[in-house]
Amino acid sequence: MVTAALVISIACSVLSTEFRVSRMENGLTVIVSPDHVSPIVTICIAVKTGATCETPGTDGLAHFYEHMFFKGNGALPDQTAYNRRLGELGILQNGTTSPEKVQYFITLGSGSFEEGLRFMYDAITSPLFDETEMERERQVILNEYQRGLSSPFHPYFIARQEVLCPEAPWRYSAIGEPEVILSASPEAMRQFQYKYYTPDNSALIIAGDIEYDEAFRLAEEVFSPWEYGGRSDYDSLPRLIEIQRDTVVYVDSPSGTGYVSVIFEGPSISTDPSESYPADVWGAYLSLMSREFYTDLVTNGPFIDVTGSYYTQRFTPMITFGGPVPAHRAEEALEALALEIGQLQEPEYYDPQGMVLAREQLCRHRILSEETSYDVAVESIPFWWVVAGDLNYYATYIDSLRAVDMEDVISFTDRWIRGKPSAAFVMMPFRQGGGR
Repeated sequence: MVTAALVISIACSVLSTEFRVSRMENGLTVIVSPDHVSPIVTICIAVKTGATCETPGTDGLAHFYEHMFFKGNGALPDQTAYNRRLGELGILQNGTTSPEKVQYFITLGSGSFEEGLRFMYDAITSPLFDETEMERERQVILNEYQRGLSSPFHPYFIARQEVLCPEAPWRYSAIGEPEVILSASPEAMRQFQYKYYTPDNSALIIAGDIEYDEAFRLAEEVFSPWEYGGRSDYDSLPRLIEIQRDTVVYVDSPSGTGYVSVIFEGPSISTDPSESYPADVWGAYLSLMSREFYTDLVTNGPFIDVTGSYYTQRFTPMITFGGPVPAHRAEEALEALALEIGQLQEPEYYDPQGMVLAREQLCRHRILSEETSYDVAVESIPFWWVVAGDLNYYATYIDSLRAVDMEDVISFTDRWIRGKPSAAFVMMPFRQGGGR
């Protein structure tokens, strides 16, 4: 089994994406990853902002700004001109906003690479924030908000946000508050742009059918006029998740959906990066359906499905256990989950073969996350550049996983789970009158 693990690890290192990183004088990080399989290129701009940068008065602006990126700008003065240019270049586009990151990306034929760079430069540096367009997008965002309200898990998400992030729950919600969305003005957008949309707070990722020299040269030529800012507070923001004592929260479920979870604080990648490797191996081990965690709680227990995982983040790193349950078995499920968590610190809970399988699973996940140039430019590199602060963690990840052993996993559970306070959430329909 040791030999098998070694072979898998070596294979991962060989298949790992090649990339180079450069930093322009204005502070813009440029990351290039050639892939000549298809004559296309994906261009992504990742910005260190998101809900975590917001205040009660700006709750939702990061997401609203993302919508306005795809409207008129200094080069394309209205939506008609913008859409016409999309068609001329054959661009596929999108953007995403999360608590810790905002990113924008386009994919087009590599023969139009330079035009694609200029398209992105104009969009990132000179959005117009036209009031008519803002009014249209306001309604789009409010519709998104309403769709969120209709989710059977909405009460659970709100409870989790308020309990885990008591000092600033708005920093964990990307969609924002309707009051802020309704009152957002072009000036508020420009202030947000002034603070966060600067080259020193952003990365330009280019992946696909391009060469290193040409990509870096054109990036320098096109993006050098973007002026250095130095105003972002992103890197100095405080940790958000805070669990000071054991808490059990019961959440009413009008839809009848049952769900149970238990959450612990986890290691932040900005302060405890070395803890994330055993955390990932541990989480992958628990996901093995043939091992005790799954068989105890699903095969022979009250859960319909269950996970135990660690999510790598700067400000809200969490260790989460939980899954859907029949609503009438929710309290039974909480007891079973608490009992199972209590066994995780015991060495006999884990076996060497399972540890090998866990590392293999993580390795396969890494390969899949780099399967196409689009995956590299959109799914992999932007996330790690933002949350880890650079790409050293990303580049050495597989080698670091290879070094994780059972002792490291036990040490991780000792430090972050054994005797540590947790927040448990039980979602189930309450009886008429408000009781459980």
